[in-house]
Amino acid sequence: MISRRPFLMGAAASGLLAGPAYAQSAADFLGEWYGALDLGSQRLRLRLVVSEGPRSVLYSVDQGNSAIPVATTRIEGAQFILSLPVINASFRGALSGGRIEGQFTQGGALPLVFTREEVAAAAPPAQPLTQARLVQLRTQAGAPAFAAAAANMSGRSIAFADGLRAVGRTEAVTTSDKWHLGSITKSMTATLVARAVEAGGASWNDTVYGVLGGAIPDMRPEYRDVTFRHLLSHRAGLQGNIDIPQLASFPRASADARADRVAYARLALLQTPFGPKEQSFEYSNNGYVIAGAMLEAKLAAPWETLIQRHVFDPLGMASAGQGAPGTPGAYDQPCGHAPGPTTVRNGQTSTPLVPAPPGSPITDNPAALGPAGRVHATLEDVLKYLRAHCERSSLLRTESWDALHTPPFGGPYAMGWSERNGALWHNGSNTLWYAEVMFDRSRGVVAAAATNDGRAGDMGAPIGTALMGAAAAVA
Repeated sequence: MISRRPFLMGAAASGLLAGPAYAQSAADFLGEWYGALDLGSQRLRLRLVVSEGPRSVLYSVDQGNSAIPVATTRIEGAQFILSLPVINASFRGALSGGRIEGQFTQGGALPLVFTREEVAAAAPPAQPLTQARLVQLRTQAGAPAFAAAAANMSGRSIAFADGLRAVGRTEAVTTSDKWHLGSITKSMTATLVARAVEAGGASWNDTVYGVLGGAIPDMRPEYRDVTFRHLLSHRAGLQGNIDIPQLASFPRASADARADRVAYARLALLQTPFGPKEQSFEYSNNGYVIAGAMLEAKLAAPWETLIQRHVFDPLGMASAGQGAPGTPGAYDQPCGHAPGPTTVRNGQTSTPLVPAPPGSPITDNPAALGPAGRVHATLEDVLKYLRAHCERSSLLRTESWDALHTPPFGGPYAMGWSERNGALWHNGSNTLWYAEVMFDRSRGVVAAAATNDGRAGDMGAPIGTALMGAAAAVA
């Protein structure tokens, strides 16, 4: 398992949408088309250019207007089919009434309509979240449970939860339950680095070789002068992850994961660079594991101890911990779920969700990945953490908050935070859970939403909708 990457950069499944054969000529598809993917917490505008061949190029307007190569473009009557293997995605639709209506598939399927007119940058205002609306979102998504919470800086707050802690059980989730946060942990690790810098135990300019060179003298030279700033903004030139067989060799739990983290860091630092540092952005779990190993070497304590002592305890986050929440056999907290084996019965295909309660063989990523994505907490405590960032509390000085919230090398990604619609946002998944958080300083609002369903491609839109709805309810 690894943590989820941003949409348009993740894994895919296939889909098919049939439609009426109104088109008489492939020429009807030529030219520029515009559409938008509604991800709940974000609207991604797209521009599609179709030329003779047929050939096409897809542009992600809100991600730097980057061009996404289309490997194959097929036109079969009214049917229009795109394959985008570079992002493991596809689009299948049909031309009708001057619109191409279909589905974009990348991990999960989302409706997507292309028209000849440009799409507005602003998404429609979010519908304020209610308990009934959360129930509707969860039911439509087919998830075991959803939860969402939000607060404003004047003291108004809401919290809703719906569903079951585990499929096949009767225990209902509550607003006090703990949820796995996945890669939302990254901003917490960055916050820990800022705390260490202020205390004099580390420097933003500490280099990988300067700190870990003694333990990993054979690291590639391209990584030697990489700093905390590079690692925390995914600008170190590192690959995103080590190989899956290598990852599987690390233990799922450890009383002290420092040696595992150094071993993991060595594997990552021997990989061929994704690209030149600072110039290349590659969402990297590797970078955060290396940052954690550097903190451990500088401060002589496990990352788990450091994050508790210097971030969770000062903020009163008593529920925060590592790995899957809950007691084996008790079902006292939500359990993560993943799709089980697909079966066919009476011609019907079924892929049931299978719970992974505490004590199961796999409930989380290996312990070495802690700094990149293994924290769990109640949403109440998550809001405390988000509030500290939104208010820029006394946990850090102003210059440290500035460093955390400002992309150090350009682009939309700061240190554990992605700029989105004027707010700072992040999501996380270990393939058994999915969660999103945001804070908006201009509105004085913080929000969090989570599910115990690991189908991140399917959960992004409904959880994002719950997140923005929760924020709207207290704005």
